Order: sequence, then structure tokens, then C-alpha cells
Amino acid sequence: MSEPASDSPKRGSRTTMIVLIAVVAVVVIVALIAVFARSAPAQYDEGTPEGVVQRYSQAVVDGDVDTAIDYLVPEIADDCEQTSAGTEDRRVTLLETTVRDDSARVEVLIATVYGSGPLGTSEYENEGVFELERTGGDWLISATPWEFVVCAQTEPR
Repeated sequence: MSEPASDSPKRGSRTTMIVLIAVVAVVVIVALIAVFARSAPAQYDEGTPEGVVQRYSQAVVDGDVDTAIDYLVPEIADDCEQTSAGTEDRRVTLLETTVRDDSARVEVLIATVYGSGPLGTSEYENEGVFELERTGGDWLISATPWEFVVCAQTEPR
């Protein structure tokens, strides 16, 4: 005797449902692996121009002006009249570094994210340049892009 015809569609839909759940589970697992496996940005050696710019930029983004000032040349740091660098979310990407004897130029791409609106966040990107000088064996910043200025300049240079 054969089985009733009504059992066959139930088995087919049950199998389809199991396959669909398995596919969704695999997609979720792959997404979680991608999120957790994503590595932090490369940490540059603090004795290099890139490392100094990275640490200075992070201090500014964190609002730690005192730490940021430690990375400035004495002529700026000693007379620093602290100012806020803003509260926007910023990302800095290294583009190119040029090192000469006692000076360096670190070119970066700065992405600034402004709040959110009904259509999402607004983002502005531009290139900036950090100028550095070797002072006493250490690299210190002598000029920053305007987005990362932490000392108000009272006298023109």
C-alpha cells in the first residue's frame, strides 16, 4: 500500500526549511568571523614619522590634547594655547611618507564623519600633510592639517 499523497509536500517543505535555516546559519557564522577576524590598524613604530603622526592623531581624536602636545616641536608646545580640534569622528589613512635628513612629510587622507541625518551620515574626505622635524633624535610635528590643530597660533610664523 502506498503512502497518502498529502505526506509528500510536508516532507518537501520541511526539507526546504531545514536547508534554508542551514544556509542562514552559515551566512551568520561567516559574517561573525569576518567581523572578529578584522585586525586593528597597523601600529607603526613610535620612533618613525608615521608612528608619531599615528599617536598624535589618535590623541587628538580621543580629545587628549595634553598627550597630543607632547608630539609637537618645542616652539609650538611651549607656547600652546590649547584649542579643541572638534568632536567629529575622523579616520586617518596613511598615503605617503617622504623622509629627508632631519625633516619628514607625512601625507594622509582624512575622512570626517558628521552626525546622521534622515538619509544617513555625511562624510567629507580630503588630503592633509603633517610636517615633522627631527629634534634631539625624536620626530616631532611642526605643522598639522587644520583638522588636527590643538594649539591656537597667536603669532604668525
